[in-house]
Amino acid sequence: MPVSFKTKLNKSARVVLGVITLLLVSTVFAFINPALAPSETDKTPLLPKPKQTTLFFAGDIQLSRNVGTKIINANNTLLPFANVISPIKSSSLAFANLESPFYDQGPRAAEGLVFKAEPNTIEGLVATGFDVLSTANNHTLDQNLEGLNYTLSWLRLHNITPIGTGKDCHKGIIKEVDGIKFGFLAYSYAAYNDAGIVPHPMVCSFNDQKTMVADIKTLRPSVDYLIVSAHRGKEYVRDPEPEAVITARALIDAGADLFVGHHPHWIQTMEEYNGKFIFYSLGNFVFDQDWSTDTSEGLTLLITFEDGKLKQVKLQPVILEDNCCPRWTNDEETKDILAKINLTSNIIQGTK
Repeated sequence: MPVSFKTKLNKSARVVLGVITLLLVSTVFAFINPALAPSETDKTPLLPKPKQTTLFFAGDIQLSRNVGTKIINANNTLLPFANVISPIKSSSLAFANLESPFYDQGPRAAEGLVFKAEPNTIEGLVATGFDVLSTANNHTLDQNLEGLNYTLSWLRLHNITPIGTGKDCHKGIIKEVDGIKFGFLAYSYAAYNDAGIVPHPMVCSFNDQKTMVADIKTLRPSVDYLIVSAHRGKEYVRDPEPEAVITARALIDAGADLFVGHHPHWIQTMEEYNGKFIFYSLGNFVFDQDWSTDTSEGLTLLITFEDGKLKQVKLQPVILEDNCCPRWTNDEETKDILAKINLTSNIIQGTK
């Protein structure tokens, strides 16, 4: 028998009425027991991600001699940093020791122990993202006072802050990043490559502990985290000399939060002292000393803060290849290099 229009309408109405009834029942149940409401999970507030601030530290950078020759031959000022640039550039602030002064006068330093970096080689430092460089070391005055003054001006012109040299070197510097005030002081055992015999007022001396302590106490109230850089130590040995240990600990006691050393051209042992870290030597970072395994190894630090609080200290070794340029180590190489300074993990504070 044909279905009438009225019957079709009644069936449609019943379907609509059933749907409405089901929705009403679901709403009532959800009201009675909110846990049954599927949309409730979507209303859970999301916690903001912590603000991360990272500091990168490396050892000695030398851009003259064989390194300079390789830059010229490759026609590439970024060459020394090409294999390691990413984590440096992405860090909030990057620091190293500049072992070769810049100067635009005289012949290129292609060999020997008197360093001079050609002015254009600063392009690699800029592109890699270095922000602060210590210029206090035993090659500071390789190009005399004129070369030092040129270096300081050249770095500042390229928005890199030099520390450890100049008339006001004892004041240190303050860099504010993400609301955290980082203080830097830098010192050297020598102003010339003469074993520290002749000091110079333009190079802050690591041999004057009383003055260094006074510098720290003056800067400490103005910063949240204070770093001391020191160019010191006997070359090509694994352990720091006892005098350096005494001095580094005294600087921590005076108020420094981190001690970072360089000059021995080897990675040296480190220690945690009164809750602060002392790295006696990070070794080479960009250098031309491929005549031994140990001079072709370096160490870098990546220190992470979360919302202004120290969260992690991570070590990442490098191997220098082609008598010039660092690359990151693989897991096995990392393990072998860290074992030389009695470490079994590259995370010395925090978690992976």
